[in-house]
Amino acid sequence: MSNIPLYPSSPDNVPESLTRAKISYKRQAWLAMIGLTVFMLFYLSLATCFGWIVYVNIIEMINGNITFPNILVTLISSLLTIFMTKSLFSVRKSGNVRGEEVTPKQEPKLFEFLHTLADEIGAPRPHRVFITADVNAAVFYDLSLINMFFPSKKNLIIGLGLVNVVNLGELKAILAHEFGHFSQGSMMVGRWVYIAQQIIGHMVVTRDWLDSAVRFISKIDIRIAWLGWLLGLVIWSIRSLMDSLFRLVVIAERALSREMEFNADLVAVSVTGSDALINALYKLQSADAAWQATIDVVNIEARKGNLINDLFRAQKSAINSLAQVLNDDGFGVVPEAEGDNISQHRIFSKNMARPPQMWSTHPQNSDREDNAKKVYISSKIDQRESWLVFSDPEQLRKTISHGFYHSDKISQMTVVPAEQVVSQSYSQASYLPKYRGIYLNRSPVRLFNNVDEILNTANLTVPPNESILSLYPESLTEQLKLARNLDLERSTLKDLASSKLKPSGGVIRHRGNELNKADIPDAIQEIEIERAAIADILKVHDARCRVAHLQAAKECSEGWESYLKSLIHLLHCTEHLHAKINNELALLVNTWQVITADKKIGYFEKRRIIKVCEHAQKELRQISSCAGKIVLPDAVISATGYDDWANKYPNFSILDVSKKNWKSWCENASKQMNNLIYTLGAIKSATLEELIISEDKIAQHLLCSTELHAAPVAGNNPNEYPTLLIGDEHKLQRKLDLWNRFQLAHGLFPSTLRLMVSLGVVAGTVYSGLIGL
Repeated sequence: MSNIPLYPSSPDNVPESLTRAKISYKRQAWLAMIGLTVFMLFYLSLATCFGWIVYVNIIEMINGNITFPNILVTLISSLLTIFMTKSLFSVRKSGNVRGEEVTPKQEPKLFEFLHTLADEIGAPRPHRVFITADVNAAVFYDLSLINMFFPSKKNLIIGLGLVNVVNLGELKAILAHEFGHFSQGSMMVGRWVYIAQQIIGHMVVTRDWLDSAVRFISKIDIRIAWLGWLLGLVIWSIRSLMDSLFRLVVIAERALSREMEFNADLVAVSVTGSDALINALYKLQSADAAWQATIDVVNIEARKGNLINDLFRAQKSAINSLAQVLNDDGFGVVPEAEGDNISQHRIFSKNMARPPQMWSTHPQNSDREDNAKKVYISSKIDQRESWLVFSDPEQLRKTISHGFYHSDKISQMTVVPAEQVVSQSYSQASYLPKYRGIYLNRSPVRLFNNVDEILNTANLTVPPNESILSLYPESLTEQLKLARNLDLERSTLKDLASSKLKPSGGVIRHRGNELNKADIPDAIQEIEIERAAIADILKVHDARCRVAHLQAAKECSEGWESYLKSLIHLLHCTEHLHAKINNELALLVNTWQVITADKKIGYFEKRRIIKVCEHAQKELRQISSCAGKIVLPDAVISATGYDDWANKYPNFSILDVSKKNWKSWCENASKQMNNLIYTLGAIKSATLEELIISEDKIAQHLLCSTELHAAPVAGNNPNEYPTLLIGDEHKLQRKLDLWNRFQLAHGLFPSTLRLMVSLGVVAGTVYSGLIGL
C-alpha cells in the first residue's frame, strides 16, 4: 500500500470484522461513560449548590438581614465553593518527558514511517514524538479542561531500549498497538477519566493555602477554633466522598481499558499478522532484565568516572551475557513453532506472569496471545533492524545515553567501550556457564546460620575428585529456573494482595484458575511449600560445593584448606551483615510510609517510629562494631580498593535518636545504612569471586594436575556476628491499621464506612446551608 521501501508490508485477506468493536467492548464503554457522566454531574451540582447558598445569603444581607448564622453560612459556603471550583482548573499538561523531542526535519524517515502507519490504520498522526532511553512505547496527551469537550492532541514516546531488541516488523506491531488507541472512538472516555482523575487527585492530595488557613483557625482560641474544626471536617468529608465515588468510575473504566487493549492488539494484528506483536512481547521480558543490568553497570562505572557512550550496545551485550550466565541459549529468543499447525503455537503459558514493564497494567501475556491468534492472520515478519527508521542512529544513541550523566561532568569522564564493561561485569568466575547461574543474584550462604552448619550439611562419601565432577549437573538449571518462577509467582500474588498490582480486568488468575482475593494467602502458602522444597535442594548443593573443595584443599595442603575456610567465613559474615542492614532499612522505610500514609503523624505513630529507630540504632552499632573487626585478604582489598580497612570502614556514627531529632535521624541513618550496604556489598561480591576462583584452582589441580602454589595469606573475621536467615526478615506492614484504612478507604468495610460518614457530613452541611435560607 506504500511506496516506502522501509515500511514493512501488511498481510492480505484480513477480515473486515477483525477490529470491529465487540458487544462486550460497547457495553463497557457505555458503563464507563454513564458512570463518569453521573459523577461529573454530581460534582458540579454540589459545587453549584454551595455557590447558590453563598449568592442567596449575600442577597439576604444586602437586604438588611445581617445575622451571625447568615455570616457563618456565607463564609463556610464561600470557602467550600472555592475549594471545589479551584480543583476544576487543576488539569495540566502531561508535563515534560525525560527524553528528546524530534521533528520531521530531524527524523524524516521516522515520521514518514509513523505517518504511513497512522494513515493505514485510520488513526490521527501523532502531534509530537519523543525519544527516550527506556524499554517503552506509549501515548500521552496534552490536556486541559477544554479537552472535556474537544479532542486532545496525542503525543508518542518511543524508547530506544525497545527499538534495540525488536526487528522492524515487531516495531511496526508495537506502534500499531499504540496507534490503535488513537483510532478508538472510546478513547474519549479514557481522556475524560484521566481529566477527572487529575481533578479528584488535586482535591484529595493537594494541600494549599486553604488548608493552611483552616489549620491556623483551628489553633486560635477555642471560641474561634471550633470554626476551623468544622471546616476541616467538611473539607475532609467532601474529599472522601468524591474519592470514594470516583473509585466506582475507575472500576468501570478499568474494565473498558482491558477491552481497549485487546482491540488495540487486533489493530496491530491487522497490519502485521498474529505473530509480530506477541513475539515482541516475549522479547521485551529479556529486554527489561538486560536494561536493568545495563543501568547497574552504568552506575558502577559512573562511580569510577567512566562514561558509556552507547547504552544500547551495553543492553545487547547484557542480553548475551545473561544468556551465558544462565546457560540458557533461549534467553530472549522467541521459541519456534513445532509442526505444521502454526496457528495453534503458543509461546506464553497460562501460568500467571507479569507483562513487560511498559505494559504492566495490561492483560496478561497468555490472554493477549489467545486474543491475537483467535483469528490467525499469517504474515511474514520483516526481520530488518528497527534502527533503520532513524537518520543518524549512532548520534541519537549517544545523545540519549549522555542523558544519564551530569552534563557538567561528561567532559571529565573517561569513555569506555560498552561491550567491554558489560562483558567484564559478567566475566567473573562465578558467572561462568558451567555454574548454570547458581551465583547470579543469589547467596550460597544465607540459608546457613553459621559456617559449621555449612560443613555439617553435606555428607560426601566419595573421593573429592568424584564429588567435584558432579557438583553442577544439568538438572541444576531447571531447579534454578523453577525457583525464579516461583519467586515471581509469589511476589506477583503478594502485590495483588496488597493492591500494589491490579489484576487485568479485575480478575486474579493463577495457574489457570481464577482466584478471589481471600484465596491469595492459600495460593502463596502453596508456592512457599514448593519453594522451600527447592531451597532445601539448593542448600544441600551449596554445602556440597564448599565441602567438596575443602576436602580437595586438604589433600593439596599448602594452606589452601585454611584459606578456603577463611573465605567462606568472610562471605558468610558479610552476606549476613549486609542482609541485616537491608532488613533494618526496609523496616524503617516501611514504618515511615505507614505513619505518613494519611499525611499526618499522631502521637502513637511518632512513638512507633522512634521505637523502630532505637532498635535500628542498636542493631547497626553492633553490625558496625563487627565490621570493624574484619581483616580483609589481599585479593579482596585489590578488588575493592578498601586498604587500611580497620581505620576506614564506614562506621555507623550518629547521635542517639530522640523525640526532637527523629526526623533528621531517619534521614542521616538512611544515608549511613546505604553507605554500609554499598561497602559490604562490594566486599561480599569480591569474596565470592575469590572463593570461586580458589575452588576452581584446587579443582583443576586435583583433576588436571595443574600447578598450585601456596595459598595466599588468609584474612580474619569476628567469631560472633548477627545473622539473618532467609525468611526471618522483619514482617513489614502491608496493611494499614483501621484508622488509616478508614482515612484512605482501604478495604470494603473501611471504604463503606468512610463513604457513609462523608456522605452524612456533606448532606448535613448542604441541608444546614439550605435550611438557613
